[in-house]
Amino acid sequence: MIIIIVYMVAQLWIDLLVLDILFKRYKSNREKYHNFYEKELFQYRHKPISLLQVGIESSIPVWQKYLQRCNVYCIDEFDRSEPNRYKYLNEKRVFWSRCDTSNEKSIKNIMNNIWNKPRFDIIIDNINNFAMSRQKYLNRYCIGKYYIEDGDDVRIMK
Repeated sequence: MIIIIVYMVAQLWIDLLVLDILFKRYKSNREKYHNFYEKELFQYRHKPISLLQVGIESSIPVWQKYLQRCNVYCIDEFDRSEPNRYKYLNEKRVFWSRCDTSNEKSIKNIMNNIWNKPRFDIIIDNINNFAMSRQKYLNRYCIGKYYIEDGDDVRIMK
């Protein structure tokens, strides 16, 4: 009986570290948020959900591996580098599109004409000059929580 309890505690401890390990492995800038996202996303680990990340970042393979049945979407302007530089964009369950994320028409075009009006359980955005107005555009596609990362904090908008 004690062995079973120790095993269960060890498994729980490992589960709580998985996201931190993945963020480090993929050198994600989101590593500082791992405790927050562990608490928020643990319940979705094995559920079929859709996640939209605004902006290309090495957390995309983290979401794809951590959320094992999740479709991961990404929109980005790709103004700093071309999409072919990111091998993980070709992985299963990862969908991406070039998009002017500060422009409502560009976002609507992607959502309506390319991705056929998707519904996202989770949207992850980072704060910049356009984040608050962008949230208004993207909120209509969000059926779950909208996270905005701002410095050392993450705000839940919905």
